[in-house]
Amino acid sequence: MSILDLTMVSPLAVYLDEISSASRLAPRPTTLDGKVLGLLPNWRPSAIHILKSLSELLQERYKLKAIEMAQPMRELPLRTGKLLDPMKEQLDSMVGRVDVVLVASGD
Repeated sequence: MSILDLTMVSPLAVYLDEISSASRLAPRPTTLDGKVLGLLPNWRPSAIHILKSLSELLQERYKLKAIEMAQPMRELPLRTGKLLDPMKEQLDSMVGRVDVVLVASGD
């Protein structure tokens, strides 16, 4: 019987949550109890299904105050190539209404 040796490698030099000066990362809550969960799908067809499934699992585990699903983007911004520009308005709008946001991309 042969033994499989598997090595996983990250393309990042350091994981983002290991960087002590990563002030651009939002603080993570210790629990989701009482929090409003925001769901932000992108333009991929299965993103909504992935987010709904994740939110159901989280709702079973935590006492979420509410869940809010944003409208998915309808098209990929091919002209500018700047993916986050069209999502900026959605993200800015969610900031004041939700405590935590899940973003999904899925086919």
